[in-house]
Parts: sequence; C-alpha cells; structure tokens
Amino acid sequence: MVFQDPYSSLDPRMTVEDIIAEPLDAHKNLFKEEKDYKKFRHERVASLMQTVGLSPEQATRYPHEFSGGQRQRIGIARSLALNPELVVCDEPVSALDVSIQAQVLNTFEELQAKLGLTYLFVAHNLLVVKHISDRIAVMYLGHVVELAESGKLFKEPMHPYTVSLLSAIPVPDPKAARKNERVVLKGDIPSPLNAPSGCPFRTRCPFAKDACASEKGNPVLREVRKGHYVACLFPLQSGRTGM
Repeated sequence: MVFQDPYSSLDPRMTVEDIIAEPLDAHKNLFKEEKDYKKFRHERVASLMQTVGLSPEQATRYPHEFSGGQRQRIGIARSLALNPELVVCDEPVSALDVSIQAQVLNTFEELQAKLGLTYLFVAHNLLVVKHISDRIAVMYLGHVVELAESGKLFKEPMHPYTVSLLSAIPVPDPKAARKNERVVLKGDIPSPLNAPSGCPFRTRCPFAKDACASEKGNPVLREVRKGHYVACLFPLQSGRTGM
C-alpha cells in the first residue's frame, strides 16, 4: 500500500533502508534460502531505490532529508518490496505540489509497464483519475454507483452523481468554461450511520421517484451497456447529459 501523506507515513527515526526493508523483515521466513540475508536485504533495497528513481547512496539518510516527492517514492519502493501483484494507492499525490504530482504519476505509470502491476487508485482529483485509470468506479456514501472504462465514463456518464462530478472539472479554456453547464447538487450528504432507504443518492437526485425509496436494499450494479455498470433504476440515456 502507498499512503496519502508522505510526511506521516514514514517513521522519522528509521533510515530509508530500514523503511524500505521493513516488509522484507516482517516476512523474513520467505527468504530462508538466502544464505546471507543481510547482503540480500541491502541489495534488494538498492534495487528498489533505483527502480523508483532514487540513488542507493541515499539509503542511510532519514525521511526529513528528502522532499515530499522523494518521500513518496520511498513509500512506493516499500510497497514493491515483496513483488506484489496489486498495489493499493490511497490518494498518493493529493498532499504533493502539482508539479511533483506529475512526476509521481509518471513513476506509477512507468512501474506499471515495467513490473505489470495492478493499481487500486483512490482519488478525488478527477483529472488524476482520468490520467491514471483504465477503469473507474464512482462511489457515493460507500456504495459503487457506476463502473466503466475511463473513456466511456468521461464521455457518457449514466449516473446523476457521476454527471455532477464531471461537470465540476475545471476547464482551462474560458470560452469552453462558459458553455460548460455546472451541475450543483442540492442538500447535504446523509450520514452513513443513518443512510436513506433504497438508493443512497435519492435525497439529492433530481430524477428520484417513489420506487427509489421503496426499493428493497440499494440498487445493484447492472450492465446497462457492454462493460458499463450503473446502480440506478433510471440511468441517464445516451445524449441526455444535462440535469
């Protein structure tokens, strides 16, 4: 796992080598065949640091000697220590400056191509989501309300909540921004401890009907189009993008 905050997720009392090697030490029994574990550990850390764009000579330093982007690379190296197939990324660039975000995102993409990784990438920045994702799951109040390939979801959103989210993306062209119809949701987000009956989004949805409240449980994800799943009784139809 790669954590959100590169400042609080690294132990300030540990060297970079000890931080990256922590998964190796925790699962030391997996490396019983290594006759010289200390040498293996040192070489593995050096290799991981090179993989994420850091110099192995920095292994004896402490986290406070690195920038935010470098700290996040240390966190990425730690997550790769045991050769995982799946890496969970909990908003890994939200605490970084925009210019550093781009560098870290490029590192993620390079590692994915090189190591064949799968990322579960959690983020609120929709432009980051669009850049990094092959498939996107949109969640509301803890429920997945839409799931589709990245291109399809951005081009033809079918859940009212997704439409509202995408309308909030800043447009760099002033003329295009004026034409962009911002969809503002009314009301407050309900408490997860006292969620609405039926569809969790119905209290803020302009298309909600009686069936949305009386539906037993939450609407299940159903395939409305090939590879495009929506948890809604009345998903938006093709060409109907406004609310």
